[in-house]
Amino acid sequence: MNKLYRWLSPWYIVYTLFGTIAVGIVPILVPLSVSHAGAGSIGIIMAVLNLGGLFAGVFGFLCDRLRLHRAVLFSGLGVVAASIALFPVFTGLLPRTALALFMGIGMAAASTVANLLIVEVYPKEQWDSRIGWFQTFYGFGQVAGLLLAGLFSSRISTGLFITSALGLVALIVATYTVHTPERPPAPVRAGPAVVKHGEWGINGPDRSHHHFSIHAARSIKLVYSTPLGIFLIGWLFVYAGAAGIFSLYPVLYKALFNISPAVSSVGFAIAAAVGLFLYTPSGRLSDRIGAARVLNIAILIRVLAFLCLWLLTFTAAGHTGMASLLLFGVIVMAWSPLSVSSVAFTASASSIGEGEAMGLYNATSSAAAIIGSLAGGGIAFFAGYRIVPLFAAVLLSIGLIINVRFVKSALWKA
Repeated sequence: MNKLYRWLSPWYIVYTLFGTIAVGIVPILVPLSVSHAGAGSIGIIMAVLNLGGLFAGVFGFLCDRLRLHRAVLFSGLGVVAASIALFPVFTGLLPRTALALFMGIGMAAASTVANLLIVEVYPKEQWDSRIGWFQTFYGFGQVAGLLLAGLFSSRISTGLFITSALGLVALIVATYTVHTPERPPAPVRAGPAVVKHGEWGINGPDRSHHHFSIHAARSIKLVYSTPLGIFLIGWLFVYAGAAGIFSLYPVLYKALFNISPAVSSVGFAIAAAVGLFLYTPSGRLSDRIGAARVLNIAILIRVLAFLCLWLLTFTAAGHTGMASLLLFGVIVMAWSPLSVSSVAFTASASSIGEGEAMGLYNATSSAAAIIGSLAGGGIAFFAGYRIVPLFAAVLLSIGLIINVRFVKSALWKA
């Protein structure tokens, strides 16, 4: 117990609460709250929410140069709490789009501080363990948030107000547990860290730590010259396809399989909880057979699951509920090997340094989430929810083909 305690910090509580909000409750209740306006509106709101993550570099600069860790974190938590509280008050698409943007920016601000509280305080040999435990707490927050989202799925306004209150609790806890670290002798960045929570947390701490670099993009001649560049093109398709499903998840399952958001949220929570225990074996398998093989197998599993989900929509209603939830569980749990292998390959394929490569990886993921949300919502609006799983399967298949066909020789060496 003492050995475990040495890796824990009191401010983990702040990010457990933040994970409950950002990657647990918000991805369920926000789509539900705008579902009356149609799938297109859901896609717009979720895309704008993810757009906030692109501001992470600004907050990283403020922390690095001006030592504003506490101010950035407190401001972010405050903006998130206020935006969520106002979301049920304003019902028009335009004000809700603005609130979603503020919410996303606030999440990016709060997220940016997290890893800095580790890498600027503790010696490098402790970073991996501390970041791993921190992300585990964040992941358990997601599970708790999904369960709460299911509980409040029929009382959305009440749920959003309570979520806002949780943000204020996190802000109060942060006041006593978070302190700006002393200025390090030189800027520091942790190496690539596996994402130990569901991928929909695009504004999560893992996404905000490595910042996009124009110089890095130019130096590797992203599209034409490197295996990493071609892999990131494939990753754009892989991540965008999944984002189209995740942005619509509670509404899509209600429309296609007549499963209430209360039930679908619990199913998501169970799968996310199981997924937390798959990271270690996924890492071992990646070390044994290669990151690229694990990556492609995980993508293939998702392609098959999305195709089966699509085929289920042609089955008589009343016989598909459990099967559809099991398939979504497979999709969620496949993120563990997908996360481990994609991060490992990104680091191994980089010729410009792991940190800048991860910046490109995270920027690609952010862009894919925005594109996938808009495309998924648009397709559902014009062609119906039934096409969305097929859309996801097609995009992931394109990503898989790019991996196997165009960077095959480099991939199998990774």
